[in-house]
Amino acid sequence: MSVRIANAAGFWGDYPDATARLLEAGEFDYLQLEYLAEVTMGVLARLQASDPQRGYANDFVRFVVEPHLEELLDREIRVVTNAGGINPEACAQQVRDIAAGKDLNVTVATVTGDSLTDALSEIDSTTLQNLDTGASFETIVDDVVTAVAYLGAFPVAEALETGADIIITGRVVDPALTLGPLIHEHGWTREDYDRLASGVVAGHLIECGTQVTGGNFLGDWQSIDFENLGYPIADVTSAGNITVTKPPGTGGRVTTETVAEQLIYEIGDPTAYTTPDVTADFTSPTVSQVRENAVRLSDITGTERPEQYKATIHYQNGYKLNGKLLYSRPDALEKARKATALLEQRINALELDIEATNAEYVGHDATHGPAAPEREEYNEILLRFAARSHDKDALRRLGMEFAPLSMAGPPSVTGLTDGGRPRPQPIIDTWPTLVSRKNVTPEVTVYA
Repeated sequence: MSVRIANAAGFWGDYPDATARLLEAGEFDYLQLEYLAEVTMGVLARLQASDPQRGYANDFVRFVVEPHLEELLDREIRVVTNAGGINPEACAQQVRDIAAGKDLNVTVATVTGDSLTDALSEIDSTTLQNLDTGASFETIVDDVVTAVAYLGAFPVAEALETGADIIITGRVVDPALTLGPLIHEHGWTREDYDRLASGVVAGHLIECGTQVTGGNFLGDWQSIDFENLGYPIADVTSAGNITVTKPPGTGGRVTTETVAEQLIYEIGDPTAYTTPDVTADFTSPTVSQVRENAVRLSDITGTERPEQYKATIHYQNGYKLNGKLLYSRPDALEKARKATALLEQRINALELDIEATNAEYVGHDATHGPAAPEREEYNEILLRFAARSHDKDALRRLGMEFAPLSMAGPPSVTGLTDGGRPRPQPIIDTWPTLVSRKNVTPEVTVYA
C-alpha cells in the first residue's frame, strides 16, 4: 500500500493557482500546503493585533477552499495545512462559513497547543537562552510579540483519526504535514524510527513545492521549462520507500539532482535532522532515477526523537528604514558611494541616534559583498541604504534625507518617487530556543 501526498504551497505567497494545477493533472490522496516561515509568525501576530480575527494565511481560504472545496470533497482528497498560523480557530471558522455558503458538509479539525506566548512567564527563563548566541532571554523579555513551539506529526495523525476532511494546524515542523498522514494511513508507531524518518524525508522533499521539481535549480536551469512548473507528489509505501513525481504534462523535471539539492536544503547536521517525532539521517537514503520525472528514495534510517521541542520567540527589536537611489553611468558606482557618504555625514551632523547602517550597491555587490570584483564601468547602480534604531523619530528624520540628494548630490539619479519618503518599519526578530516537553500540550479540536 502506498499513499500519494501532493504539495500546493511551499510558502505564503506561492502561486495562487497551484491547487488548480494539481487537481487538473494529478492523482493523489492528500493535499498539503506549507505557509509558515520563521518570520511569518511575527507578521501574523502583528496582523492579529490589528484584528483579532486575523493571524492566519488567508491565501488558503481564498485560493484553495473558496474555489476548490467541493471538488476536494467529491474526490475525497483530504487537506493538511499549517495555514492556521497563530489563529487556527479563525481559519477553521472561515472554512466552515464557506462550506455553509455552498451547502457542503465539511469536518474541520485544528491542531493547537503550539503557542507559548502566555506560558513564557511560567517557564524558567534561564532555559530559554538563544541557541545561536547563548544570550539570556531576560534581554528581550519585555519585547516579546509571540512565541511558538514546533509540534510534531502525531497530533496531525490524531486529527486525521477523527475523520476530518481538513486539518488546520498552528506551528508544526514542516515535514509533519506529510508525516502525519503517513502515520495515520500506515499505522506507524512512535518506535518505527526508520519509517518515521522516511516520512520526514518525504515531507522535507515536497514542503518547498516546485523547488524539488526544477524550480531554483542550480544545475542546468536554462533547459528547464519553468512555465507551468509541476507541483510535487510523494508516493510513500508502508515500508517507507518514497517516489517523488509531478503530474504528467507539467513543466520542470524530477531528477536525482533536483531531489538531492532539495534534500540538503536548509538543514544543519545531515546525519541528525531532528524533529519532535524522530531524528532522521539525511545521508542514509539510496536515491535512484526509476523513470522520467520519478525518483525513488529507500533505505532511510532514523533514531529516537530529541527530549525537547524547538521553539521560536518573536520580539520587536527596534525599527528599520530602507531608502533607494538609482544612479546612471558614467561613474555610477562612484556616484552611489558619494551619496552614501553624504547620508552618513548628515546622520552625524543631525546627531541622529542611529545604531547601524548598511549600504548595498545593487548591480555590484548586493549579493557577493566585499568579494565582488569591481568593473571599470556600470550602466547603473541602485544604492540601497538601510539603517536601524530603537529611536523611531531618528529614522523618520533620516527618511527626509534621500529626496534632497536629487538636487544636492551626485548627478544622474532617479527612483526617488518610488513610494515617497522611506518610513520606519518595526523589526520583528527571531529568538531560537528549546523548551521542555512538559511545557507543550498539543490539542486536537473537531468542528463538524
